[in-house]
Amino acid sequence: MTMTTTTDAPDTAIRVEHISKVYRIWNNPAARLKYPLLQAIGGFLPRRLQPKALRRRISGLHRSPYYHDFHALRDVNFTVKRGEAIGIVGRNGSGKSTLLQIIADTLTPTAGNALVNGRIAALLELGSGFNPEFTGRENVYLNAGILGLTRQETEARFNSIAAFAEIGEFIEQPVRTYSSGMVVRLAFAVAAHVDPDILIVDEALAVGDARFQLKCARAIDRFIEKGVTLLFVSHDPSLVKRICRRAILLEHGRILYEGIPNDVINLYSKLTADRGSAEAIAPDIDALRTRGPVPPPSLSLHEANESAEIKPLAEHHARELLDDERRHIQVSGKEFSYGGQLARIHHIEVRPQDGTAPRTHFTTGEKVEIRVEVEAFDDFLEPIYTFTLKNHLGLEIYGTNTLFRNHPVSPLKTGDRVQVYFRFTLNVMPGTYFISNSLTQFAGNDLVVGHRRYDAVKIDILPDDRSFGIANLAAGIEIRPLILKD
Repeated sequence: MTMTTTTDAPDTAIRVEHISKVYRIWNNPAARLKYPLLQAIGGFLPRRLQPKALRRRISGLHRSPYYHDFHALRDVNFTVKRGEAIGIVGRNGSGKSTLLQIIADTLTPTAGNALVNGRIAALLELGSGFNPEFTGRENVYLNAGILGLTRQETEARFNSIAAFAEIGEFIEQPVRTYSSGMVVRLAFAVAAHVDPDILIVDEALAVGDARFQLKCARAIDRFIEKGVTLLFVSHDPSLVKRICRRAILLEHGRILYEGIPNDVINLYSKLTADRGSAEAIAPDIDALRTRGPVPPPSLSLHEANESAEIKPLAEHHARELLDDERRHIQVSGKEFSYGGQLARIHHIEVRPQDGTAPRTHFTTGEKVEIRVEVEAFDDFLEPIYTFTLKNHLGLEIYGTNTLFRNHPVSPLKTGDRVQVYFRFTLNVMPGTYFISNSLTQFAGNDLVVGHRRYDAVKIDILPDDRSFGIANLAAGIEIRPLILKD
């Protein structure tokens, strides 16, 4: 692999060009010895001097019964701009870790190049870059040196690194005595203090307690704010959607789709939930590519919270938009659905709980209900009805279902139609939100999807005051004078 500075494109942090990685899998231990031996004999012993049986074996090496090739990556191409945060998702064995190792220059590709511009800090497989016989202190100096710090720079930052890791006296103990969580703590602490241009994180946040995971997430946020480029692998969809602005779906070493995280996570969810193949989601990928990129919201949630003009502006838009509510076209341009063979969610609408007509615009704090019309094409002995509310970034704000709420449900017979009501208060801040619904059931330990409609309905929440944040707690305020006694 070539690791070089991309001087021809200074705004590019990483460029992956036709990367492939092939592993030779030997059929048995003896084959691993015989194959190179036969190759060597064929190289120096003239063919005319080779016994017939040996000649047949040597000539048949290219049709080798000795091994088979495993393609971990197949012709992978993508570019990452400086300051971008890219999520990489895929099932186990899809090639995520292999790809990151090649970019981090800890693994050589079979073909292709990874061009990198800047200092890399990589959190790859557990304990990479650490010597298990060294103490934590010694490994800090070792790892920081690998990542480009001088000994003097590491010395100046050591106390801060140790404080971040929070492993106490274990910093003076050999790393082989550490738990997996302690190793990750120390590795992340070093990476957080080397001022990288590019940060590569491979499932590092999956290890460790919730408090440390939160600390790491905040550190990643600070990296992004500083313009550090991030490659992030995680099986946690909410983390990918919160941290990243672009995502890549890998399957069997190939890039299936590259786009906004919400679309990629939806494809990944379908791929994993139904144990499907790449062919199963090919129509969905084609539909996403036909739709084209989704433009970002014209007014972000943060901007809406901070703008002093938001309330009169929102009220002006509300008057215009409410004139069109009677049409009630609530199908979102972002909708992604699958299933539908065993059941069908025909209609989803959102309306105030006072029974008035369906709407797509509401005020924060308003009481609403979602009405979902479902038809069963098969029997559902214990149907599970679910709804989820997401924001414009695809982050799940709230979700529940009849199973989690221990709500009694009746079996569905083939041909049954029911209407399901979800009632709640919109205690969220102004912004654009999307509603998802599903009908599922368990068959043994397997979750069977009747029909799922992700981001099926778009609603806009208008402000009723100038509060800020992501939730509307409707806080009361009281001020009492204190009477100080002499």
